[in-house]
Amino acid sequence: MAFWLLADLLILLASAAESVAGRPAAGCQTRCGDVSIPYPFGIGPNCSRGKGFEIACNPRNGNGHLVPTLANSSIHLQNLSVAPIPLAKVMLPVAYKCYDSSDNVTHWFNGTVDLNNNSVYRISDRFNKFVVLGCNTMAYTTNGNSGGKGRYAGLFYTGCVSYCNDSRSAQDGRCAGVGCCHVDISPGLTDNVVSFGPWTHFRPCDYSFLVDKKEYEFRSADLKMDLNRTMPVWLDWAIRDSVTCPPPEVQEKKSAGYACVSDNSECVNSTNGPGYYCKCKQGYEGNPYYDKDQGCKVVYINPVGV
Repeated sequence: MAFWLLADLLILLASAAESVAGRPAAGCQTRCGDVSIPYPFGIGPNCSRGKGFEIACNPRNGNGHLVPTLANSSIHLQNLSVAPIPLAKVMLPVAYKCYDSSDNVTHWFNGTVDLNNNSVYRISDRFNKFVVLGCNTMAYTTNGNSGGKGRYAGLFYTGCVSYCNDSRSAQDGRCAGVGCCHVDISPGLTDNVVSFGPWTHFRPCDYSFLVDKKEYEFRSADLKMDLNRTMPVWLDWAIRDSVTCPPPEVQEKKSAGYACVSDNSECVNSTNGPGYYCKCKQGYEGNPYYDKDQGCKVVYINPVGV
């Protein structure tokens, strides 16, 4: 009896070690719906590098269509990439504050998002912007917690003011303060909470959201936006076991825990938060988090005319 228990334990340990050392356990699901789930991410036990890299895959609204979400959340995942840079594209909710004719609040949602549970993701400052919609509207996003070390409760505050006499003065395609304003965001953000300024408002609602810089163009009709709308947002992800790339000797020996296990991979320091990511060396392509035959492979270029 003890022999079989020991044998089972060894098998489990081998599977766990395999999932960390550059190859998920056999039989792991590699797609959810129409989204590819590349390692170090994975669906199910021993299929990812570990906590923070787990992806949930469940039917949506009982219609049988599988939808990937970040583990332990309802955040819908649209795209996941390991090369050439590590990115995840998700759908995040729009914050809003709505009023009646007496300027009383009727509906309110601050768009709260927290990605910091396992510290893998950061909201990309390179690819996203913060947008505010409304007439006579001021909104700002609060990120992080100062822990009482600063003058304010948050670490970062970013926002802008949008003004217009009425919705007719807002122009489609223009987001420069009339009906719509936008600002860049800070790097290192793991959460988002929106606050609206205490001003007299034009009905019906004020809105604010993070969004991919290339995927949103203002339309005056958005001043009466659906309250359940979500926006595409890019997240930077990284291996955050260490502040930067490990020492050269760790990289050369492919020591336990080091993520860049392909022979033809190299380490790159993260530019958004601590940690590092892996990429294939010049002349190679593939998944640098895989070892052996599934890692970085030589790029073959056919001669002209062949």
